[in-house]
This record gives sequence, C-alpha cells and structure tokens, in this order.
Amino acid sequence: MAERIFASLGVVIKHAAEEHELDLDVRAILVILRQADEASRRGIRDVEALITVRNVLDQLPVSHSQDFVEAARILADASRDGSWRLPFGQSGLLAFFLRVQAIEGTADDILVPSLRIIGNACADTDINRELATSPEYLPSLVGHVENHGISRIIIPVVYNICNDYERAQHAFRTNGLCPALMKLLAVSQFERSALLTLVCSLLEFSTQQYDLVNCPEHSVQTVAELLQEETIEPNDMLLVVNTISVFLQHERFQSYFIEQDSINILMDAIVRLSPIASTSRPQNTLPPVGGDPEEEIQSSLRSAITQVLADISAIGAFADRYTVDSSPVKTLIRWLETQGPQQLQICACLMLGNLARSDEVCREMVNRLGLHDRLLEILADQAHPQVSYAVLSFLRNLALPTENKAILGTQNSVEIISRFWSLDVNPQVQHASVGLLRQLLNGCISNVRWLLESLSTDQDSPAYEKTYLSLLLLMFGRTDDAATKFEVARTVATICRCISSSSQGLPLESTNAIWHRLYGMHLDIATPLAMIISQSRFPILRSEGWFALALMARTREGSVAVSEVFQRLEVFSVLVTAITGQSTNGSEHPASVQGTTSDSSGSDDRPEQTREMEVKDRENALVLVNELLRHTVRLNFLFISILRRICSH
Repeated sequence: MAERIFASLGVVIKHAAEEHELDLDVRAILVILRQADEASRRGIRDVEALITVRNVLDQLPVSHSQDFVEAARILADASRDGSWRLPFGQSGLLAFFLRVQAIEGTADDILVPSLRIIGNACADTDINRELATSPEYLPSLVGHVENHGISRIIIPVVYNICNDYERAQHAFRTNGLCPALMKLLAVSQFERSALLTLVCSLLEFSTQQYDLVNCPEHSVQTVAELLQEETIEPNDMLLVVNTISVFLQHERFQSYFIEQDSINILMDAIVRLSPIASTSRPQNTLPPVGGDPEEEIQSSLRSAITQVLADISAIGAFADRYTVDSSPVKTLIRWLETQGPQQLQICACLMLGNLARSDEVCREMVNRLGLHDRLLEILADQAHPQVSYAVLSFLRNLALPTENKAILGTQNSVEIISRFWSLDVNPQVQHASVGLLRQLLNGCISNVRWLLESLSTDQDSPAYEKTYLSLLLLMFGRTDDAATKFEVARTVATICRCISSSSQGLPLESTNAIWHRLYGMHLDIATPLAMIISQSRFPILRSEGWFALALMARTREGSVAVSEVFQRLEVFSVLVTAITGQSTNGSEHPASVQGTTSDSSGSDDRPEQTREMEVKDRENALVLVNELLRHTVRLNFLFISILRRICSH
C-alpha cells in the first residue's frame, strides 16, 4: 500500500464526519490512521486500522456520497499492493465491497472502485476467492459481466477470482458465466481487443462441462469471430478454437455454424497461420528439435483448427450444404497443390475425404475434377508422413465406387503406393497404404494384374522375378505392427476372392494364368492367412482367412502354397481345432467354450453369430483339407493320416 494512504483516508473521513454529521471520534481515528501509515512504512500491515475505515464506511450512505466514492477510490488504488490482499479480507473490507457491488442499481462511480478492490484482493488469494464466490455475491458478479460499460473492470475481476482456482471456476460456470460472456461479446460497443486474452481464458473454462442449452445459437459464431481480431495472439487463438470445439459437440450449434458458413472463419485462420512451403528443407523432414517456441504454438493451433474442420465436415449437414462446386470446397481443392503448406494439404484431405462419402461425390471428384491425380502427385513428391497418411485415407474413400477402382489403379499408382512398404519407421502410413491397396483390389481384376506385374521389364534383372506383391509380402515378414500385418492378410484374401469371382467373366486360360503368377512367384502367399486363422481376437478376420485358404487349395499350385504353412505344427493344430473343436492334445478348444455356460443338457448360450461363424470356419476348413488330399500335395505322412481321420470325424 502506498505511503500515507491512511492520511488520505483521514482527510476523507474528517470531511465526511462534518458533511454527514457522523457520531465519530475523529481525533482518535486520525491517530489510528497516522500510526497505521508509520507501521506501513516499516512493512507492517495494520488490520485494525482497516477495520476502523470499514466501520466509518458502514455509516456513510453508499449513494449520493462523494466521500464514499473518494474513499473507495483510495482503497482501490491501495489494493494493487499484493501484501494487503489478506488484510483486506481479514478486516472485512472485501466482504463490505462485495455487499456494495451486490446492491441493485449501484452507480458506476461506486461500482467500479468496489470491483477493483474485489479483483485485486482475490488475485492468487484463495481464502478471499472463496468469499467472493459465496451465493450472496456470485450472481451479481456474473450479472455485471453483461454490462459492457464496465467490461474493462469486471473481466479482469472475474479472471483474478478464477485463475488457477477450480472451485471458483466451477462456481462461475454453474452460475451462467458462459451465457453472460456471450451477451457481452454480442454487444457492438464492447471493445474486445483490449481484453482478448482474458476473455479467451474465461471462455475456455466456462464452457467446459457446462450445459450450453442456455447459450443462444449464435454463440458459436460469436466466439469464432474472435479469430478475426487483428491483435489476437496464437495462445489466445488456441483457447478460442478449443471453445469452438466444445460448442460443436452439440447439434444445434453444428447446424448454425454450417448455415452461417462459419467454416470460412476457421479456413481463413489456418491460412494465416500456415507458412509458405519451405524450399530450404525437404518436405518429408521435420523442423529441427528445439525450434522456435512460437512456431510450436502455431503448429499446435493449426492442428487444433484442422481437427475442428475435420469434425464439422464429417457431419451430414456439411455435405448437404457444400457441393463440390461450392466456394469452400473449391478452396480446399486449391490447397492440394504439390508444394503447398503441409497443414493445408492435410486439412483439405480430411475435409474432402469426409465429403466423399457417397458414390456420386466420389465419382465426380475422380471423373470430373481429377483429384486423384493431384493426390498421387503429392505422394510421389515424398510428402511428410502426416500428409501422406491424409492423402492415402482420402484416396481410399475415392476408391469405394466400383468404377473408380480401375481409374485409380494404374501401374503408376501401384508403384507409388508400394514405396511406403519400405518405410518401416512409419507403420501408420504403411497401414494406410495397404488399406488403400486392398480397396483398389476389391472386385477389380485389372488392379490385381497390376499388383502382379514384374518390378522390371528387363528379363535379365533380378527384379524381373519380383512383383509389387512380393514387396508387400516382404513388408509383412519385416513389420512388427499387428494392424499392418492384419491388413496385408486381408489384402491377400481380397486377391483370392477377386480372382475367383472374376473367373466367371474371363477365359479359363486368363484365370489360370493369374493363379499361376500368384502362386508361382509368391511361395509365401499363404503365410499372412496362416497368421489370421491362428488368432482369436478378431473372429471375422479369422473367417476371411479360412475362406481364402479354401479358395487357394482348389488348384494344385494353390494347394502347394497352402500346404507349406500347414507343415508348421502350430498352424496345423489350428486346422485340427477348427474342424474337431479340440486341440491336438485332446483338450477342448478355448474359443469354443470361452464366455459360455451350459446346463445339464449341454446347451450352448454363446451368441448365434459366433456359432454360425464357427460352423462356416469348419466348413471351409473341411473344404481345404479335402482339396489338399485331392491334389496329393507334399505333406508329412503323419499329417496326412490325421487329415484323413478328421475328415471322417
């Protein structure tokens, strides 16, 4: 507290006693105040002197008293000294001015210094904050937030009470701070730029775990418009984006956001934050560790905005409003420039990928707009792994319509996709690339042929004996990522189904040639399928494996490939179990009894779908065994004996 502040209060009290004819021992009070000033210079905070001042203020009329206004102003200036925060609370001055601000109709010349005292006294002082959030004071404090005339005071006050204090945040949140802020922000006279940081902080915590039903629909638009403030800092922008994300978890705000084309605000913001692609560093490398902290904040902000835009674009109302010829979609397409900012490419892929959820839109994006060509160019340019992942995911959506598969699936695209199979440090990208490949192969025999093409046209080159499928199988054997292994196995199953189903429309020689190339150049083709039939976590994938193996075993070459994996005892035991329901050691197969209960009649209470899948697995396993025996492939004599026995089981 400033020196001789009590002396200044003494002057006011002396005048007030004369003006209002107060029954005070002015001389004694002045002595107390003079001693308090002396103690203050020695660093001692005189709580008794503050109590004396409070008692005098109790006798002054709150309204129409210039002395009261002046005393409040002096105390407000003094309260900026943090050492007086506790004494203000202990003396009752804080409670006094909390009561003053709660009086309805209090004039601004009294309200403003009262709020200043409250805000300063509560800063980093939990015991005072606890008092300020009492039920008798809190509603009026929240109500003042709507008064734009005192916004420069009340916003810092609320911030001081709530900052890093969860109990106060919860109290203000449940008493409607969010709707009050929305009303304040909607007032055109409110000078938000000066208070932007504090407003953004209050917005973020006031919307967390709060029922936003009390906020008008335009609230999400109002919050988004804060991003257009020229003075807004990246940290504050991040708070705003987090707040927008909370609003957009509710359908009515989603609808309003889309109807008002508010995505343009977010798209403009991410453009401002996205640096022009650097030519000094390769696109597929990250910035050096320990980079610019401001750039790290902006990177987090770009990612946050991208996530919000991706989420909103996944809503059905987004596709209803924005066609491929709409302005926002055209902007997204422009972001797919090969040398463009990476975050814009990622954002465009996520949003356009969400838009591409109908065959009609996918066909239009491929046939009329040729977006797949742009996407393949990005992949061929060795994009950053995050960009590559987004592009691959978008291409996978575009590959869903049957007629798009052959357009997307060329030797060039297969070659580009196969490059990712050697990037073992990026399993997520590898998984996405295999997922795209599987979608391209599904029901498209021409793409299967591309996959079986030799890596070189030079017959003297070792690469001539290898295919793109060879590279895929090499990755399967090398990777430790379970999800990628499963995806490769499903791809092999898809190849088998595609060749088998296409045989009805192809000459027999063509079909046999494809089967021959599949088995003759890939001796380990059945290995991925052996993996998925040996696991019990995903029964659907296990069934895919049995079906594919049964298809393979129908030809002699396929039987040879299948027999190779069943030479391993652990895989052979899986076959025995699938047919008999018992493992090779005679015990009941765990998958057949897990999670079941039986009564005395032996009834099975497992889900019907589970039982049906096991029946189909057994049927496919029996087909497989019969085909192996029919083709008399190379098998251990003991294995053949067991096969004959289980077939007659």
